[in-house]
Amino acid sequence: MQNNAQQTLNEAKENEKQSLFWEAAQKYQEALLEFNKTGGNENEKGLCKKKIREMNVEKSKEFLKSSVTSEFTKEQQNQIEKQINSIADIKDISELLDKIGGNHHFCPSFQEITNKSKNLPIYLAITDVSIQDENGDLVKDGNNPTSVYFHQNYSLSQDCIVLIYLLPIFNKIMDEKLNIQNLSDYFRSKGIFSEDFSKILDVAIERFFNGDYISTLHILVPKFEKVFLDLTQALENNADTIASRTQKGEKDKIWTQDKTLGEDFLKNQDVRKIWGEDFCEQIIFVFLSQLGPKLRHKIAHGYSKLDELNFQNSVLVFYFFLVLAARVKKANK
Repeated sequence: MQNNAQQTLNEAKENEKQSLFWEAAQKYQEALLEFNKTGGNENEKGLCKKKIREMNVEKSKEFLKSSVTSEFTKEQQNQIEKQINSIADIKDISELLDKIGGNHHFCPSFQEITNKSKNLPIYLAITDVSIQDENGDLVKDGNNPTSVYFHQNYSLSQDCIVLIYLLPIFNKIMDEKLNIQNLSDYFRSKGIFSEDFSKILDVAIERFFNGDYISTLHILVPKFEKVFLDLTQALENNADTIASRTQKGEKDKIWTQDKTLGEDFLKNQDVRKIWGEDFCEQIIFVFLSQLGPKLRHKIAHGYSKLDELNFQNSVLVFYFFLVLAARVKKANK
């Protein structure tokens, strides 16, 4: 077994020398699996892990990036413009913002996308799928064709909503009527946020209107988790927002803390009854999914890139807070 592992490792090194990065990545993975079957060989295991990353990055360079454009008919353009104006032309700013947050069409339909994704296209059905991040690490569900196809469809729907509707609406109202003061006043008028958070939100709003999207997102994304958990608890006292686990090293001892905003929590049926399945899935995709933007992970761990800290993502996160404001208002009526 040891000889097989070493031989496979040597084959991987030879493939790498010849710039056969796909073959080398596969061989380094095979060698690592062989070394994992026995104890020791920590240097070889570490080398294999390092090389898997490197080979994944190298082979990704063989792909060409492409963009897809789509043109609407005149009739479609008129219909889109009409829908945008039906919101953007509302004179009362509070009513307008309620309309944005309460519009369920700004959440991709989870069931529609799930149904659409049941029939895999032939290219996914007959090929091996392997999705990796920019560091060369394989991502969760990145080798599952069904999951990859679902997220492709979800991403298209989400991008259409943001690019065709949310961004044009925000651009128009920021030019005409939305400003730092009335956006701050709107959130305060709801009475659902603590004074501490309201002051923090004021800073995010000021930074947003001044084009500082780096600060905007680094304030709003981490704070969304706590606000969402607190409001979930306020709307439903029986919602399980407290984590409880056995204390390590002490038999029969437990400790408690707030649950984190994760997929398990957002897929809980009690939580979905409060916020709706579509909104919960939208949060999962934007903040958490390894096959989505994963804003929460990138900002929390410092992986976000400058081009991701932009107006588009800032609008999207502000939209999430508008949804909270609109949904809580309706629940309290």
